[in-house]
Amino acid sequence: MAPTTPQKKPPATKKTPLRILCLGDSLTAGYPEMHPYGGRLEEVLEAADPRLSVSVDVDGVPGDQVAHGTFRRRMQSRWTEDEYDWTIVLGGTNDLAWGLPEKNIFEALQTCWNIPLSKGGKVLALTIPECEYQNSKIDDKRTLVNTSIKAHKQRNLTSHTFDLFEALPYHTMDPKDRGSIWEYDGLHLRASGYDRMGEKIAEALLKIIQLEEAQNTEISSIVSDARQRRMIEDMIFEEERGDPKLLSQGYIVVRKADLD
Repeated sequence: MAPTTPQKKPPATKKTPLRILCLGDSLTAGYPEMHPYGGRLEEVLEAADPRLSVSVDVDGVPGDQVAHGTFRRRMQSRWTEDEYDWTIVLGGTNDLAWGLPEKNIFEALQTCWNIPLSKGGKVLALTIPECEYQNSKIDDKRTLVNTSIKAHKQRNLTSHTFDLFEALPYHTMDPKDRGSIWEYDGLHLRASGYDRMGEKIAEALLKIIQLEEAQNTEISSIVSDARQRRMIEDMIFEEERGDPKLLSQGYIVVRKADLD
């Protein structure tokens, strides 16, 4: 009997690396359980798109401020040592607690965003989430900063926002869910809360990535599911019209007409 020829294994599909930096304060560090949302973010992204090889670095310092803290220095250090495809920035909670003016907080955030943007990276800026403590002055400042974050956009599709305030509420959340998501201090999250945070951010980032690909690629070549194709086509159609509803969905894109 002639020996059988061993079958050649098909070459492994090379995955596209996706490097992400999560920079922020205690809510990025995953305090107090030190369970950062970046872990769940990585898991969800890789599970959702098998073409990606995702790696997430977390740089969170509890208590740090954007305006008078180490945000800018840490960002510069990270981007001096390495480069990332995406940088996710969450800050401002501690600045509000120390009474800093909303203008100073937003300008400091812009300074941080501009570091990766100036080096070819993309930024996903998160709004400041709410907490249990309510104070009209602080709440008004948070609203102003968040409004500025959501309104900020660039013409080259490198700067995007996600409304974490809306995605992870405190006061409107069902009390049954709140106990499993939020810590007793009403400011930080439990491990399950940080996991939910990572899932929400991953969903938003995937939408942005798919939308950007769809604007430059035949949709059927990147998304096989018919329902997802229709969703992306609808998003492109609304985005081309400049539909303001896109702002309420938690991210910002730029019309292709604006790039001409």
